[in-house]
This record gives sequence, C-alpha cells and structure tokens, in this order.
Amino acid sequence: MTMRAISASLLALLAACAAQPPEPPRTQQEAIALNQSARTAFESGDLTGARRLYEQSLAIDVSIENADGVAMNSLSLAQVCQMQGEPEAAQHYLDLVLNDSALAISRERKAEAAARKAQIALAANDTRAADQWADTGLGFCAGSCPVQSALLNLRARAALARNDAAGAIEWAAKAQSAAGDERGRAERANALRITAEARIEAGNQRAAIPSLNEALALDKTLALPRRIYADLMLLGRAHAGIGERDAARAYFLRALAVASALKDAEGAREAQAALDKE
Repeated sequence: MTMRAISASLLALLAACAAQPPEPPRTQQEAIALNQSARTAFESGDLTGARRLYEQSLAIDVSIENADGVAMNSLSLAQVCQMQGEPEAAQHYLDLVLNDSALAISRERKAEAAARKAQIALAANDTRAADQWADTGLGFCAGSCPVQSALLNLRARAALARNDAAGAIEWAAKAQSAAGDERGRAERANALRITAEARIEAGNQRAAIPSLNEALALDKTLALPRRIYADLMLLGRAHAGIGERDAARAYFLRALAVASALKDAEGAREAQAALDKE
C-alpha cells in the first residue's frame, strides 16, 4: 500500500471515529448501572440491597456533579428510607434535592421531592405540613408538571384526614382534571378513590360506587394490586352501607384473595374482619 493510500485510510478512520457520539464517562456509566441494579433490588423487595446500591450511585453522581442523577438517586433513597421506617433519613435525602443551589436541579425534581415531603407529613398525621409541602410542590410545577395531579391528590388526602369531605372532593376533582395524559391514569384512579372514600365518610355510599368501579377498572389495567385491594375494600364498605350484604361479602372476599396473594397479613386481617361483620 502506498503512503498516500495509507494516509487516506487513516484519515477515513479518524473521520469515522469522530462521527461516533462520545460515550459518557466511565464513572457515569457505573452510576447508571448501579441505579439500575438498585431498581431491580427494590422491585424484588430487597430494600437493604437497594439502599446500598442507590447510595453508591449517588456518591458517583455527586462526584461528577450530575444534577439529575443526584436528584433521581436522592428521591429513590428517600422512598426506600420511608419504607424502612426511617423518616428522618428520608428527609435528609429530600433536602439534598430541595436545598440544592449549586447543581441547578430541575424544578420538576424539586416538585417530586416536595410531594414526598407531603407524603411523610401525612404518614405522621401532620396535615398542615402536608398542605404546605404540596403547595410548595405546586409552586415548583409552575402551572404544569408530571407530579401536579399527585400533589393535588395529596391536598385531597390531607383534607380527608381532617374529615373535610367537601374539601377532599374538591381537591380530587382538580387532580382528575390535571391527570389528563397516559401517565396520569394512576393519579386519576387515586382521585376517584379519594372522592369515593369522602362520599362514604359523608354517608353517601351509593354515590361512591360509580367512582370506585372506574378506579378499579383503571387499577386493573395498570396492574396495581395494592390499589385494587383498596378499591375492593371500599366497594365492600359502600355496598354494606346501603344494605347490599351479598355484594359487600363478594368484594371483601376478593379483597381477601388479593391480600393473601400479596402475603399482606394486615390487609388479610382487615378483609377477614370486614367479612366477619357481614
């Protein structure tokens, strides 16, 4: 091969290499791989393993100042810590997102963090703090964001916890309006369930049934067993409230089957206790 041909081949090779998109730094690839492994561990129920892997992924993202990676891992760690009964640790990770001033974490991620703060407040029965954090999240949404309907449902859930049925129904209606896209189906079902629960608490059981049937259909489409369980239990309560005991028993039996399949001992006890009353 002549020198000219060799030079031409080398130039062609260099051009081909230049045309390839640059690969992310190895450390970022490692962070992504660790995050994916953490998600797999979480979905299999291994919360301890998921937490360790998320922490490793977060450390890498912090070291390379990957803002979205920091936010995603922090939010995931907050969820794991909350499920492990460690709300203070969850708050720490949420504060990493909310108090960021250097990495420019997106407003949408901060809205997610505020939503998680509201959930923690609700779990502690602090409805005032839940309202405040939900409103903070809505402020980050600036009119529209993926968690807007979830934040509105949190306001509805807080109102329901205060026995404010009218307020719960009003906020849930806003959540339904905001849950218009495909991603919002789960929150639409959630809003329908809250609406139905508020109507049951207000003594209007018959009006709750259509909302629950719609929520159940959505939750079955989305294959969300814990929410299916909640729908079935509420349908049982609604039918029992209007004297339809056979229908109530049928729903409680279905709820018991779902809880047993999930190995949810507490849910199974609740469903069995409802059956024993009928």
